[in-house]
Amino acid sequence: MQEFDTVIGLEVHVQLNTNSKIFCPCSTNFENPANTNICPVCSGYPGVLPVFNKQALLLAIRVALALKCRINSRIYFERKNYFYPDLPKNYQISQYKMPLGENGLLNLPAGSSVGITRVHLEEDAGKLIHKENYSLVDLNRTGTPLLEIVSNPDITSPQEAFDYLTSLKLILQYIGASECNMEKGSLRCDANVSLKNKGAKELGVKVELKNMNTFKGVRDALEYEISRQARALTEGEKIFQETRLWDADRQKTEVMRSKEEAHDYRYFPEPDLLDFFVEEKFIENEKQFVSELPLDKYKRFLDAYKLQSLDADVLISEKFLADYFEEAVKEFNEPKKICNFITGPFLELVNTFDGRFKDVKLSAKSFAKIVKYFAGGLLNNLTAKKVLALSINTNADIDEIIKKEGLSQMSSESELQSLVDEAVKESPKAVKEYTEGKSQAIMFLVGAVMKKTKGKANPKVVKELLEKALKK
Repeated sequence: MQEFDTVIGLEVHVQLNTNSKIFCPCSTNFENPANTNICPVCSGYPGVLPVFNKQALLLAIRVALALKCRINSRIYFERKNYFYPDLPKNYQISQYKMPLGENGLLNLPAGSSVGITRVHLEEDAGKLIHKENYSLVDLNRTGTPLLEIVSNPDITSPQEAFDYLTSLKLILQYIGASECNMEKGSLRCDANVSLKNKGAKELGVKVELKNMNTFKGVRDALEYEISRQARALTEGEKIFQETRLWDADRQKTEVMRSKEEAHDYRYFPEPDLLDFFVEEKFIENEKQFVSELPLDKYKRFLDAYKLQSLDADVLISEKFLADYFEEAVKEFNEPKKICNFITGPFLELVNTFDGRFKDVKLSAKSFAKIVKYFAGGLLNNLTAKKVLALSINTNADIDEIIKKEGLSQMSSESELQSLVDEAVKESPKAVKEYTEGKSQAIMFLVGAVMKKTKGKANPKVVKELLEKALKK
């Protein structure tokens, strides 16, 4: 591998966050039964006319702005012609000669950047469901608004491709353009990869990779394909321009079609959609949604809140988390303590919910109160976690939960002394081990007192009382 340079370009298809399709009023709801989100327009009936979805255009403009693209204000659609069983019209309406955005840039956390060749709108095809000896067609996705984002061949490794996709996904989610759910097909990626001699200007023969369902799958497929091509070139074999499918089970790529079998799409202007110009006020309005992108927020979190890089990474990984953190800090200005509770107990609970953040009812203000009570000694670690668990799905009043459940932390030495004495008397083995130099044995005694108080004792005070008792 040291004798070759890797050249990678990515093509990402993103479903835009609209309630209806790009050229008809049919729903884009993924959950609906097969072939229920269809009408004569998206089903390709003769004589029907498409009507362009304004929201799809605005979201596409927003993405182009976030990726620092030059925006072509003229909107011009063409027909991309090909036959496939899930394409009822035998063509897709797309942008080819004049994409919405060109010559953009995406900066990566590691410091490198990847150029964006083009960003263009198009409609999706349907879906084939393959059975043992037949296939079914679901046209629900037909006409779903897509944005294709094509990178320059600037990516030099599978890990950089992974970082690019992760950064792109975050940007799209932050600006509200797409859910980017690969399981639902709202984000799909194809990769072009080639090898060239070290330092050479001339590019090698590129191979297109398809059928990658996760970002990790993209990285794995690229790693395999780079190794395959390097081995072939080292042994004097030729690389052929072809499309290969990634087999995740076998962890290898296999030939799908060669260059000779590639499509000739025969683009021509879409006669049913007049081209038009986007007013500047629409572009200006979308700028408000791209004011602070994830990488900028990450840098600000490090600087303004003095967080560790790993903590900032977790917080910006979801827009909900980043916003929740900042709202909580407004209520209790202890960023590190708020962050620790979010990245710890809060996420532990959220990760057990089917709807994840959608199931969180607890306001950031109430969450901040729990952390404040914990920091102030009213709650200990166990009782704070219990209050959080009882309120996260309900947003019930924090003070009422503490009162009802009797969860106020016991910190009074006079209240705890008798329980400490009981624990010492009931645990002679632990006492003996501690007096013989096994300092960790005291934690068994702390646990015994915590059990007696049903987790409400202040463990710090308990430990101090035990240390005094065991020195006598």
